[in-house]
Amino acid sequence: MLRKPLAVLALALAIPVFASGYADYCNSRYGFCVDYPANFGMEPAPVNNDGRVFYDGEGFRMTASGINNVLDGTVKSEMKSREDDFDSVTYRKQQDNWYALSGYKDDNILYVKSWVGRGAINSLYLQYPTTMKDEYDETVNHLVKSFIPGDLEESH
Repeated sequence: MLRKPLAVLALALAIPVFASGYADYCNSRYGFCVDYPANFGMEPAPVNNDGRVFYDGEGFRMTASGINNVLDGTVKSEMKSREDDFDSVTYRKQQDNWYALSGYKDDNILYVKSWVGRGAINSLYLQYPTTMKDEYDETVNHLVKSFIPGDLEESH
């Protein structure tokens, strides 16, 4: 008799821990993976399965997506094109096969990291209110570190 209440209690105690943790999203088409907060909502997958949008209902939105590199974009050209999404860019970093940008658009902080290959581009796009920067800093750092690209050499 005591086992059933203990099992229910253990389950009840485990739920908040999971809710404050992270879940893993891997895109079956492009092969990239990224963590997302387990308590975030997730929009339905688009018909072409190019990625997903995650949100918290407080203004934080994360888009993880892939596209085929049909225009033969380079890291430099893709970064320059993406800068148009910002009112001001405060951080730029470029490596051989990826770039990262951060800055502001209206009252939001934007962060973009894209991996660019001959066949595909995988991107992580984060947007959240500037007033909530301190609340989201740890989450943003975790998400960025967890984003792993898929096969960038082939179109999908």
